[in-house]
Amino acid sequence: MSGTGETEADFGGERRQFRIRLGEIRRIEAKCGNVGVGEVMRRLARCVLVTSKLGGLEALAAGLEIHADDVREPILQGLTAHMSMGEATKLVRGEIDERGTPGLLDNASTALLVLWGARETPPEDPEDEDEPGEMTAGTMTPPNPPTSSTSTASAKRSGSRRGKSTN
Repeated sequence: MSGTGETEADFGGERRQFRIRLGEIRRIEAKCGNVGVGEVMRRLARCVLVTSKLGGLEALAAGLEIHADDVREPILQGLTAHMSMGEATKLVRGEIDERGTPGLLDNASTALLVLWGARETPPEDPEDEDEPGEMTAGTMTPPNPPTSSTSTASAKRSGSRRGKSTN
């Protein structure tokens, strides 16, 4: 897929732009224990699913496994496309680091959406017509995350496979 890696999500009380490309993915993988981005997304998806269905000790008993950098790093790396590293770090410290476990759990769905948005294709111009025989991608939607007062997001787009990559 040749998406732009761009997505929007609510973070820090505002709607923000995020972008994840190969360089950001590599930094996320390194920071998250040298596991692939797919593993990071799996852990985030499980966290979002378990915490939306269960709470407290039940979530822990169900095998909730989340690493601090699984949440923190995708958000930090995604923010740096549209703000300085210093500004992004300050925002992440206030919304995640200083809040501890609640900051991580409240922002797990945002981190998942930031990574999920990196795999989507940009919307096409309505005037563009598909070329004969071209396959088009359907709408790709991440799992429905729980909504919280500090972190809600939506990253739903549709487009075709012929979008141009900015990498």
